[in-house]
Amino acid sequence: MRRASRGVASLRAQESLTMAGGCIPLVRMTLELIERLSGEAGKRGLEFLLIGGHAVNAHGYERTTLDFDFMVPSADLVAWKDVMSFLGYQPIHETKAFAQFEPVDGDGFRIDLMLVDAPTFVKLMAGSEVRTYGGCEIRVAGVLHLIALKLHATRTWDRAVQGKDFYDILNLIRIHRIDIASPDFQTILNRYATPSIKERLLSDLKRAV
Repeated sequence: MRRASRGVASLRAQESLTMAGGCIPLVRMTLELIERLSGEAGKRGLEFLLIGGHAVNAHGYERTTLDFDFMVPSADLVAWKDVMSFLGYQPIHETKAFAQFEPVDGDGFRIDLMLVDAPTFVKLMAGSEVRTYGGCEIRVAGVLHLIALKLHATRTWDRAVQGKDFYDILNLIRIHRIDIASPDFQTILNRYATPSIKERLLSDLKRAV
């Protein structure tokens, strides 16, 4: 279970975050937020999975990200709103699939909650991995599930144009030496990737061989 230390190790390339209050050490902010959120969730019996950019970092591809993404059961949203309020966050947008929050004082990470049904959450939780952040251990989406989430995100025009999801996917495949011909990966690719993303991804991976 020593791989759990990668959660903190992946933060070392991220030195500081400039916000209204000045230059704040990003590593310290990240650890404090995760420890506080994990503690409050634990008190309420709430489970969550780290997804998004910080999960990508935890799996070995380091890049700066200025928000947090968590997957939670949609049935727990009311309780999570209570957690967000306790942590000093206010809601800014909500749909059936997502709830977004930002710090009331304007300083800090934005937090996005991805809302899923119970069977989906149980499935991803079963395939998750443990990472240690400061004084707590949290669950991070497994690399194949994370790639599936990233591929699904590229189906929206704005996310596809940004390009960061594509490079997250590409680098996670390379770092973990994922067999792109394996049935598991092919199932994910065919289900979630658009034809253009699939073609580009396979082309880039072949050039890297």
